[in-house]
Amino acid sequence: MGRNILPVILVLAMAMGMMSGCKDGEPQSDLEVFIARTDQFEGQALVDTLRSLAAGEAPFNAYANFLLGNRFYDAASDSASYGGWINEGAQALLDSAEVYFNAAVAQDSTFIEPMVNLGSIWDDRSETMGNREQYDERIAQANKFYTMALQVDPADEKARCNLGSLYLRQRRTTEALAEFETALEYNPESALAHYNIAIMFAEAKIYREALREWELASQYDPDGDIGGRSRENVKIVKDLMNAPVPPLD
Repeated sequence: MGRNILPVILVLAMAMGMMSGCKDGEPQSDLEVFIARTDQFEGQALVDTLRSLAAGEAPFNAYANFLLGNRFYDAASDSASYGGWINEGAQALLDSAEVYFNAAVAQDSTFIEPMVNLGSIWDDRSETMGNREQYDERIAQANKFYTMALQVDPADEKARCNLGSLYLRQRRTTEALAEFETALEYNPESALAHYNIAIMFAEAKIYREALREWELASQYDPDGDIGGRSRENVKIVKDLMNAPVPPLD
């Protein structure tokens, strides 16, 4: 999900993504328990099980539709890695993911994870070709779903940071920073928020503050993807800052 990548800093992708899978350790929420139990199935057996549950009773129908949507979203991301989101195959897979996520939200209007993923889908679609009106509509749809999730839970880190990233790509920097800072008010150890604030500093060429934020992100997510990318960025920026200045001709 690379967005706003600086020319010389190759891993400055704003952290956005789908919410799938369990956290480390024992599952805690009902959704995590559901995921842990369905993980025993593989391939077509898993798909058949999820489709059967998706047509069944709450809350498992919503969970099943969410996981089916994730499968299509993962496949869309893989397809987009070869041809971008303009790739017809990626777009078709996004359409399928959208159907399942919408079904999950229809079955449970408080189910935040598919709402966030719907926002991400429209975010991804904003990167495909189209006129200004189409672009604005896609951005508006992404904003709608992130906001919907935050109405359910204002403390949701993923929705909050994704909305901030959306604003940042629109150069609405004041609003973007407000979202990241709000995420930190709810969770001062949000690696995702620190990571995105670092991007803002880096884009403004305020590298020392960017380093500080990435170091915090690495500290709060030592074994995760955000922490790993933060450490890469710290190394790149330090190398740039320490590089000898070429002599003037």
